[in-house]
Parts: sequence; C-alpha cells; structure tokens
Amino acid sequence: MEELEGKLPESIEEALTPAAFIESHRAQFHKAQKQLADHLQQEEIIKQRDNFKALAEPAVGEIKSLNDTQASILRNRAALEAKRDRLLQELSQVNQAIDTADHDLSQIPPAIAKLEKDKQKHARQAYQLHKSLRPIPGSSADNNQVIENIDQICLRAIKVIREALGLL
Repeated sequence: MEELEGKLPESIEEALTPAAFIESHRAQFHKAQKQLADHLQQEEIIKQRDNFKALAEPAVGEIKSLNDTQASILRNRAALEAKRDRLLQELSQVNQAIDTADHDLSQIPPAIAKLEKDKQKHARQAYQLHKSLRPIPGSSADNNQVIENIDQICLRAIKVIREALGLL
C-alpha cells in the first residue's frame, strides 16, 4: 500500500487503506457474523416461541373452561350424592313403614279369627240362655204391685199384733 500512497486519488486511497488492513478486522468480522447469525437464530426462536404461545392460548382457554366445567360437575355430583343419600334415607323409612304395615296387616287375620271364634262362643251361650227363657205371665210392674200389696198386708198385720200385745 505504501507504494501506491500519494499516487491514487484521495477518495480511492481512503477506500483502499482500510482494505489493506482488512486482516486486522478478521476477528471482529467473524464476531459480527456470528452475532448476526445468533440474532437471526434468536429472531427465529422468538417467532417459533410466539407461534407456540399462539397455539397454546386456545388450549389455555379450553383448560380453564374444562376446569370450570369439572368444578361445576363436581358440585352437581356432590348435590346429587346428597340427594341420593336423602332419598336412600327416605326409602329406608318408607321400607320400615311398609314392614310395619305388613306386620300390622299380618296381625289382623288372627285377631279377626279369634274375635270370630269369641263371637261364635258368645252367640252359642246367648242362644243357650235364650232357649232357657220361659214365658212369664204378667208384667214386672204388675208383679211389683202384687208384692207391694202383700207387703202392706204383712205390715198391717204386724202393726195390729203389736198394738194388741201392747194392750196385754
């Protein structure tokens, strides 16, 4: 370069001088090239990351929706289980009431049979007593009057005897 120094127009010399020492910029050049490649790679990674984030966003919304649905279903399931437990308890009470009704119903036929037997026995006794009845002439009022009259006669006789004994 020294040989050409001063012989070339200044503008060309200004352009060639740094080119003559280009080797001294080699490490800097390679570093800049690597950094450019790294920047391009980073930009590509960022683009891919953003693409994956964009692809993930619907999944995030869907996951939230499914989590909300799952929570709702779990609440509904818990309510249904509570309802089932109440219904099972009510069913148990109904079954107990049916068992009690069945027991009560099973007691009725023997009770009716016993009462029927007692009724027959009492009816036979009443019939036997009825057969032993005989017609009695006169009424109770007439008979009471007769007894009253006889009692009066007896009382008068006792009175007369007492009076007569009192004179002796």
